[in-house]
Amino acid sequence: MNNPLKRVQLTGSRLNLDETAQLQEPKEFVGWRAVLLGAVLSVVFSAINGYLSINLGMNFGYGAVAVILAYSLFHIRGGGSCRRELSYVLIASTSQMATYQTLAFVLYMTETDPSASFPGWLSPARDVILAKDLTLSLWLKPLGFLIFTMAVSMAAGVIFHTVLRDELNRGSKMIWPSQSATTKLVDACMEGGGSARLVALAAVIGFAVTMAQYLPSIWGIDLTTLDLSGLLPRGAYLVIFLSVAFTSIGYLISPRTSLSLLGSGLLTYLVASPILVSRGALEYTPDIMAFYNDMLYGYTLSPAIGVMLLGGILLSVFALAKATLFKGKEKVEESEAGYLELFKVLVKGITGNKVYLVATVGIFILLASLAYVLNPFAPLSPWFAVGFTFYSFFIAGFLELVFIAKISAETGMGVGVMSMLLYDLPIFSAGYRGYTGYWAYSFFRPNPWLGSGSFPYYKYRDETRVSWRDIILAKVTGWVPTVFFSVFLTLVLWKYVGFGTEMMPSVGLIQSKVYVTMLATGNVSSVLNPWTFVAGGVLGALLEVFTPVSMMGIGMGLFLPPHYIVPFGVGGLIRLYTDRRYGKEFYEERGRLVVTGLMASSLLVQVLMTVVTNFL
Repeated sequence: MNNPLKRVQLTGSRLNLDETAQLQEPKEFVGWRAVLLGAVLSVVFSAINGYLSINLGMNFGYGAVAVILAYSLFHIRGGGSCRRELSYVLIASTSQMATYQTLAFVLYMTETDPSASFPGWLSPARDVILAKDLTLSLWLKPLGFLIFTMAVSMAAGVIFHTVLRDELNRGSKMIWPSQSATTKLVDACMEGGGSARLVALAAVIGFAVTMAQYLPSIWGIDLTTLDLSGLLPRGAYLVIFLSVAFTSIGYLISPRTSLSLLGSGLLTYLVASPILVSRGALEYTPDIMAFYNDMLYGYTLSPAIGVMLLGGILLSVFALAKATLFKGKEKVEESEAGYLELFKVLVKGITGNKVYLVATVGIFILLASLAYVLNPFAPLSPWFAVGFTFYSFFIAGFLELVFIAKISAETGMGVGVMSMLLYDLPIFSAGYRGYTGYWAYSFFRPNPWLGSGSFPYYKYRDETRVSWRDIILAKVTGWVPTVFFSVFLTLVLWKYVGFGTEMMPSVGLIQSKVYVTMLATGNVSSVLNPWTFVAGGVLGALLEVFTPVSMMGIGMGLFLPPHYIVPFGVGGLIRLYTDRRYGKEFYEERGRLVVTGLMASSLLVQVLMTVVTNFL
């Protein structure tokens, strides 16, 4: 449909990207309203996922919500729209170049580990961080390095993904299950108006309920938690965080995961902890967060890391073994290229295009020069840093990019296991012991995660009506505001809420700290108990494969403070009820939209009110 409103066409010939095998250039226009809405939604979604990433080590996709909102605003109330415009909003809203985890990790490590040190180009001085001093001049160097290198890494990723686009999208296995649903929604969103009202109503309810909980905190009245520990045996803890947001998350992550989390958490705090206290293995304290830290680092951390890290690797091994065993019994398409063929495509595509060649060589020289001057692997030779940059840029970066694209397209999941094998293991084997190198290498290679946010929309361009130029422009629309907003929000959360607090348990940071500390010190036993680590990994993988129990749920139940166990479980019980009462289609058609609205507004109010109360 043609929109009677005046539009500005964003496509043109200035962006020199290879358009081989594309459809005829669409005649539908993309207006500035799509750019504005896409940018706003990308900031909102990045804020939610940043908070969840730091706290829980997970995030969610909100593409369906973006499509429905755009359809309602543009098509129903804005005089008409088109599939290309809705697709632009979808792609932009799901595009984030965020710094949450990277910046938060450096702050958290510096605050909690006196032995961890980072150079001035990656972090301000320790006394600045301990004083929570946000004087701009003290932060310009590390923030400038962070934003600049992320942008350069993304630019290299755009080139690599552009060259490999057609070959990686080829084949029946490359279905992109997570994104195919939203592209179909673009093509058939005739019911979008009603759905958008549902999201808006849920957001209003989440806002009102959470605001009513937090306003009394200004006068010292806590309506956010319910502590039942005093009714239980000594050493048992049952604290319920009355959070609409975390109940919504429990609904989103499926009953299998949230109920496994509930069972694991209740066993930890209602069974294991009183036994440990009664035997004198743990000292009882009414300070719940202090007891949580003692319990975590004394007993539950090792099996939890084993479940979530080693268990995940074992699952990958099982999946690879299964694929190998049945490969000969399946018909393999001749058009599906292997790693060697894809590498040849990459080399030929870059060397055959002068713009790509000059840009790729220029970016590599820039990153290699930075590696030599900054030497993140000191005290190893700066030439090791240059050599590792070459390896990361042209070899490991390519392998990781292809692996992530393939597993995302075939299973709908994204995994980071490959980075351990491709980067961490070689660095460790070279004898490097320190913190900077294991955290900084990601800045010196092409961003490998661009594929899952771009390839599906190009593959299903019959539904989306976007060209490759549209996709890249939409990505930039989301990248630019989120990279700056994520810095701002991370620093605000750190200064006024704090990491590792009741409000911000920071499970994602704890996991990263444990893993990086093992590598940095070279002493696994000083961080983890090897026996419970291995036992947790093996048991978690076996339960995942042979029972309805979720390995991720078990690990999260061992990780989280007692405050969050019940809200997650309640969300899982509600999901179980709606699945059985109304069918699993209810989740896709209504349930996911409702809890997304509830979660978004509730999380934003929680963060804002926590910051506000620090000023009152």
